[in-house]
Amino acid sequence: MDVKILTENTVYKRGFLGEHGLSLWIETGKKRYLFDMGQSGVFLKNAGNMKLDMECLDGIILSHGHYDHCGGMTEWIGKQNSNGKRLKIPVYVNERAFDRKYSRNPATGELLFGGIHENAKKWMKEQANLICTGAGCTEIAENVYLLSKIPCITEFESVSARFLKEVSAEMRQSGEIIADTMEDEQLLVFREKQGLCVFAGCAHPGIINCLYYVQASFPGEHIHSLVAGMHLKGCSAKQLERTTASLQELKIDVTVPLHCTGILAIAAIREALGDKCVLAEVGKTITL
Repeated sequence: MDVKILTENTVYKRGFLGEHGLSLWIETGKKRYLFDMGQSGVFLKNAGNMKLDMECLDGIILSHGHYDHCGGMTEWIGKQNSNGKRLKIPVYVNERAFDRKYSRNPATGELLFGGIHENAKKWMKEQANLICTGAGCTEIAENVYLLSKIPCITEFESVSARFLKEVSAEMRQSGEIIADTMEDEQLLVFREKQGLCVFAGCAHPGIINCLYYVQASFPGEHIHSLVAGMHLKGCSAKQLERTTASLQELKIDVTVPLHCTGILAIAAIREALGDKCVLAEVGKTITL
């Protein structure tokens, strides 16, 4: 399995661009998937630099409904319209990803919209080959799975209180702002010969909760690799210590922390896991 980093927070190669966001090209056998689209068209520029043919994708997976993972959809729409055709590549999104999502500025208290752009929502619902997933495990192809509604069972992890959403009319009074428990976050799991290969966009419920959910969904199967934004930037020392200890206990062969994991947490994970932790940046290809 090859993973090409199209969008990530760090970049060192000439001619490539980076941004706060995530987009991965995943290729295994004859299957090719795009996992997230970053916040802009950066992923398309970098894919062009890497000579990747976006028209041959078997699917597009959006890990959750935040702007830094879905924002590039507006550029994707423009690319297809300019070509005069609409590709029928399946787009896999959890049904709750379309909720209007916000984050609260911790300094000012201001609410900032951070969800999927309305134009992208409209296009996906009306013109794309959209497949909405729900809770639990969904097999989208042979040995390819999406897992949603990740339960929080560890005592040191939880979804940040600064993430909020506007509930839809059928749930409560329209316009009410409530805590976003990130039910839409979905993990992408491949069953390969070497074991399970797990991908997470941000792991908002906690990366260890995510991995425990994978273990519960695939009992007795070894987790070979983890490629994930782990949302550890700015976390407490206790959470980071417990997270790195848990990663050691899980004995994953290859761990690739990126995006929102944060530079200090990535350094701690690298120190804890040694060569089993592989560093990532835009333009890099990682073989799992």
